Amino acid sequence: MRRYLTLVCLLCLALPAGISFTGCTRNPDANYCNGLGYGPKLTDVASILLQPQTTGISLAFGQTQSIGSPSAKTCKGLAATVSGYTYGTTNNQLLDIAPSGNMCAGTWNRNTGGGIANYTICTPPDPLPSTGGLPYATAYVTATANSVVSNPVEIYVHAQVTSVSLVGPPSCVSQGQTVQLDAQAYYSNSGVQTLLCAPGSASVPDCTAVVGTLSYQVGASSVATIATNNTTSQVNITAGLPGTTAIQAIIAGTESSAGYFSTCPPKSISLTLADGDTTGTITQGIQQNLITTIYDTNDLPIVGLTLDYQSTDPIDISAGSSGSIATNFAGVASIYAVCQPGTCNPSPINQIGVNGTGLSIASNPVTVTTPGTASDYLWFAAPGQSQYVVPVDLLSNEPSSAVRLPYVPNSMLMDRGGNNLYLGSPHALMIYSLGSNSVTKADISAPGIVLAVAPSNGQLLINDQARQLFYLYSPSSGIAATFGGLGNAAAWTPDSKTLYIADSASLNNPAQGISGHSDTLYVYNVNSGWTTYALPSSPLANSPLPPGVLPPSLGHSLPPNSLPPNAAFSSTVQTPAITIPGVGAFLRGATTTAHTWCPTPSTNSSLDYYPQSDSLKNVQSDVLTATTDGHHILGAAATALGGISLSDIGVTIPTTACTLSTPLSTAAKLIASQALPVNVTATAVNQVIASPASSLAFVTYTATSPATPAANAALPYYVPGACVTNPNTNTVCAPGTIGQVTLTQTGNSPILAPLAGAFTPDNKIFFVSTAGDNLIHYIDVPTLTDTQQIAPNLPACTPVSLGGNDAGCTYTGSDSVVPTTAIAVKPRSTT
Repeated sequence: MRRYLTLVCLLCLALPAGISFTGCTRNPDANYCNGLGYGPKLTDVASILLQPQTTGISLAFGQTQSIGSPSAKTCKGLAATVSGYTYGTTNNQLLDIAPSGNMCAGTWNRNTGGGIANYTICTPPDPLPSTGGLPYATAYVTATANSVVSNPVEIYVHAQVTSVSLVGPPSCVSQGQTVQLDAQAYYSNSGVQTLLCAPGSASVPDCTAVVGTLSYQVGASSVATIATNNTTSQVNITAGLPGTTAIQAIIAGTESSAGYFSTCPPKSISLTLADGDTTGTITQGIQQNLITTIYDTNDLPIVGLTLDYQSTDPIDISAGSSGSIATNFAGVASIYAVCQPGTCNPSPINQIGVNGTGLSIASNPVTVTTPGTASDYLWFAAPGQSQYVVPVDLLSNEPSSAVRLPYVPNSMLMDRGGNNLYLGSPHALMIYSLGSNSVTKADISAPGIVLAVAPSNGQLLINDQARQLFYLYSPSSGIAATFGGLGNAAAWTPDSKTLYIADSASLNNPAQGISGHSDTLYVYNVNSGWTTYALPSSPLANSPLPPGVLPPSLGHSLPPNSLPPNAAFSSTVQTPAITIPGVGAFLRGATTTAHTWCPTPSTNSSLDYYPQSDSLKNVQSDVLTATTDGHHILGAAATALGGISLSDIGVTIPTTACTLSTPLSTAAKLIASQALPVNVTATAVNQVIASPASSLAFVTYTATSPATPAANAALPYYVPGACVTNPNTNTVCAPGTIGQVTLTQTGNSPILAPLAGAFTPDNKIFFVSTAGDNLIHYIDVPTLTDTQQIAPNLPACTPVSLGGNDAGCTYTGSDSVVPTTAIAVKPRSTT
């Protein structure tokens, strides 16, 4: 026995030292949330969260919606396992809920019979709730599992909302600022729209008490962003880039147009060179960045805008998309920045003009001069009279061999980049590459007259007068769109987004099969498409006017037209004058008419969006042009006595969004109307050509004979007066001076008239073609002298009616060569 007791004692002393106790002890308290061995366990449901916690749910009478899935948590915040939930409501006559969690704004069907399942038909509350005399009330829904009840979710039960409208902000909000978004809601009360709720109203409660927190969607996220404060349920909207956007309100699962929100547009766009000046000289080949400063209508700065930077001479001095200036050749150019809807300051089409959005805003011009010496390439043609184009390289100063075209052209225009000549004809569009001096395309699907080339070179406007269709033509892919109509002159705005086309009923000549012309302005805009507007009628040239219509010194407008459709237009046709940088268009006529993008209100509170029209009374113009400095619209008209009158219209281009009450004519005033010295009896005025530097303009015309025997015709010119810009941004210009250049006769043929002209981009030479001697005269711009003459020798075509094979030829004379009536100039390097 003693031995046994000794062994037990030894074991008791030895075992604790040699055995590990890990995992071998029992602690039941650790399974409980409090760690004390009693109460909820770690795996039990401790809380249930039912969403939405703060905003609640909005339901119209009879509407159904499932409550969000509850989430159960343990005391440690981990997901708890729940076999199922039981849902409860504080008022099952107002808000009923099925075992599945599907809610009914009213009561569910139960034990209906006839095979109709329970909880499938929701009947609106009966009687309908009435809170303060309005049809709404609230109930609360909870979810229960394992004896744990969730937070209550407020359910707003109300009459069907028929419309929602925003309440404030009253005008635009500056970029980056945040304001509260409020709205008022209406319901139908026996067919009468009745206010249900509104913020700050004494007669109805706030909408958060009636329908809960409204949710919103913004149409253009670049203009504004919306966020809800989860703590206060307040909906805030933050202004982004300038523009107006639609706001949609979502109530009880139904979307409703609530209104519009505007981020303030630019009030001014200031453009300067790096040294802060608006004029400067930049060496050829040097790039410089413009400094652009923008303030909104609240005089707060704006950043991040996408502006269109435009150059009036992109071949020589180009403007990049970021405001960089590249000086490629010697020349003079004005650079502008334009905030143009589409990419800047957008607006829904029915809100154009609201708070100044949806409108173009232009900067001041920056005038850049690139000194140096450059040469030029020239191309001469005579649409309708010759089937050839004659190129000239000024380095050699000799005409090259004439290039025969596939068809007799009826028109010729060069793109602003100097890549191609586009020549229309009754048979096909011809594209002539200036790089290879050859025709690269003749498209028989696009016959007609080329009226305009977009500055971007992305589109042409061709008028097929035989089919009475306008073609918008892409040089790379062909006809992009068509529109019915006839026109005789057209021009794109510098940003290539708006196209103006003018027509005149006076061009109809039934005897020649010409009909369909009307006094109409066609406008094509990339955002709004095609629209048409009536123009005042303009009589034909050499046609007597009714007594009392205009003073006797003023006579006529358009040249007579006795040619079939798609025949070459007279050189007297000149495009509309588009103000630089494209704020408005001035159209020639017995009364000069101005059109701009300002919307105008009408009696029914709608808007005539584009364009606004206004007439400059007693300003007669057969042709018009705009100076690149944006200060002048120059016009000329043939008088009844065979002279020429010139008009100088001063224009103050808005650098801010124009107002509804400010038509373009209030910023367009007649500076001077003067008689030009002309040594001929002019039958028609052909062109007014302004210099790239806006410091000079020449007038070309058509005449049958000199005013006196053996006398040569002269080239009239006009030097615009100096302009001063006042602190209120109004520009006042003084009347200019007029004169004439004596043209040099080199042979026996007298010079009848200067027909067509073009400046070199560096503003040093003016090329002018003349009738009678059929030469090209080089006018030195600084000295206004005729320094040189060359003979293009354009071969005359012979029309089919006179036994020839040149279909489309309109020449009926007997000479073997014809005078130039179309000139294209492109700069070239001297090396």
